[in-house]
Amino acid sequence: MILTESELVARCRQGDREAQRELYSQTSERIYRLLLRMTGNQDTAFDLAQDTYLRAFARIDQFDGRSAFGTWLYRIAVTEALQFLRQEKRFRRSLQEDARETAVDSSSEQTAARMDVNEALAALEPGDRAILLLRYQEGQSYRAIAETLECEEGTVASRLNRARNRFRGILGKGYAPWEEGEAAEHPKKGDTGRAGAPAAAGKPASRGRGRE
Repeated sequence: MILTESELVARCRQGDREAQRELYSQTSERIYRLLLRMTGNQDTAFDLAQDTYLRAFARIDQFDGRSAFGTWLYRIAVTEALQFLRQEKRFRRSLQEDARETAVDSSSEQTAARMDVNEALAALEPGDRAILLLRYQEGQSYRAIAETLECEEGTVASRLNRARNRFRGILGKGYAPWEEGEAAEHPKKGDTGRAGAPAAAGKPASRGRGRE
């Protein structure tokens, strides 16, 4: 019997592992793809995806149904990614300060180099990166983005425009406003040993990233 999303959520509230697995199966590719583009690292994206589902199923009673379950998951995933990236930024800032002291001036070579879209995304502030990915990769509406980022719908357009301008500025001339590659495939797809039971089935594998 095929269950609706609301029926699956109701069963998840009762601790039904099969319902958890079904919701995971229906949404995990999108969540992983977003996190991969947010972090640029497959292992990190997978770990954050596991954290997303652990938190989601632990807090399933907080889902009120006013938005789609997928939108609620996006909100948790983006929060996880932003927290991770803020920690990474503090760490990398200290490394970059040391590197600048010995860096060789190669501005002419850098100017001539054709920057990759993924590199341009990585150069954006995490908040700008998130809103671009939600809109152009995940195809979310302004309303859904507002729900995901927990902001007013009226501010989405201005934040999106600002992020687009920054993205274009990083890419430079000669590029389209937005380029999309093929959707990323979850590296653990079909691995029911780790991904099959993400909810409360035990804590995720240790990744040594110093996150709480």
